[in-house]
Amino acid sequence: MKQYSNDPAMISLEEFRKLTAGRNMLPGRVSLQEDMEERFDVLKGSGIENLEDLFRLLGSKPKIDNFSAQTGLSADYLVLLKREAGSYLARPFPLSNFPGIPYEYVEILKSRGIKNTKDLFEQVQTDQQQARLAESTGIPVYRLKELFTLCDLSRITGVGGIFARVIYEAGIRSTWEFTNTELTTILTSCQTVIEKHGYAAGKLGKEDISYGINYAKVIVACDNKSEKK
Repeated sequence: MKQYSNDPAMISLEEFRKLTAGRNMLPGRVSLQEDMEERFDVLKGSGIENLEDLFRLLGSKPKIDNFSAQTGLSADYLVLLKREAGSYLARPFPLSNFPGIPYEYVEILKSRGIKNTKDLFEQVQTDQQQARLAESTGIPVYRLKELFTLCDLSRITGVGGIFARVIYEAGIRSTWEFTNTELTTILTSCQTVIEKHGYAAGKLGKEDISYGINYAKVIVACDNKSEKK
């Protein structure tokens, strides 16, 4: 079964280094690309092999301060590094954040313990699961499939309820499809949807879509690793 969020144990420190080195960083995180080889050698020498290890050692301010004292890496750098690593983990949000989903469906699902994007994505992945839930709730299967797709797309960092709907209306039906669609095609299609329906998604740029594609590739890679277990 696919997880809603990437398993941090599946993203190695070396993969994280390459991802960080290759990104167009936000202005506040550009410093992460300075002295990368030396800093990541220190991290590796401290026993960090993947993001799970990194989160464990940098899980709180006292832990960050302690790790900083032990390694000589500044606490400010470690805070930024932890935030960057955290951007590869999806944050669940309420199903009501998706435009176009009837309120009564959201309430019915909530009564079944499906309260957010993570709950739905992990509980109704298969056709059989969707059919059983449709039978027990009265929600049409096609609407559950729509919700599942929206939840899948929302795993991409920066994609909230409205943007997931925009991507869906643009004809993209999975995270995998998002990674395998030309950037310019995504941009043009999404902007057309925004203008047509008046979604409050702002004006997208190539950099926004590029960020999304890069995050989505990591999701797909983690999904593939998970399925091979």
